[in-house]
Amino acid sequence: MLELHEAREREQYLATHDSLTGLPNRALFYDRLAQAAASARRYGTTLAILFVDLDGFKGVNDELGHEAGDGVLREVARRLAGLVRKSDTVARIGGDEFTVILSQIGKPEDAARVARNMLERLAVPIRVSGGERTLHASIGLSIHPADGERADTLVRNADTAMYAAKRDGGNRFAFYERRMRRDGARSN
Repeated sequence: MLELHEAREREQYLATHDSLTGLPNRALFYDRLAQAAASARRYGTTLAILFVDLDGFKGVNDELGHEAGDGVLREVARRLAGLVRKSDTVARIGGDEFTVILSQIGKPEDAARVARNMLERLAVPIRVSGGERTLHASIGLSIHPADGERADTLVRNADTAMYAAKRDGGNRFAFYERRMRRDGARSN
């Protein structure tokens, strides 16, 4: 009976977590975001979504191989998770893209401080394949409820802001602004 219970727990974990980093996956991220947004609406609090994309990560895989790239992604996941509270969520939603839920923030500047800390921490060289690699990231932020109430809208707007940061040279963060949609920022 204990073995069956452990097998079910393991199956649940694998269904909700990224196998490479151990972070929540896209499905668990959206579930937690829906819960956080519902809580924010109910209690009148603010939350932030950060969409993090590594600048130039393709070069790591191309130059050093996928095994080295996997090691870099695991280290990035560790660093990002170490910069947020236990009540927040860092997820890997695919490739070199990560998302973060900062629940119950006091003001948007709190999210900006976290984004700055992420950029600084990611810029510390990572030991890989007998050498070091310095990474940078582009981060887009959207704030609930100002930039949307629905989970998909918040993520889409953070993604749009991330592309604006990347377009401006990368290694920076940007808050979502409505004009970004008109200016042709790419969104997935």
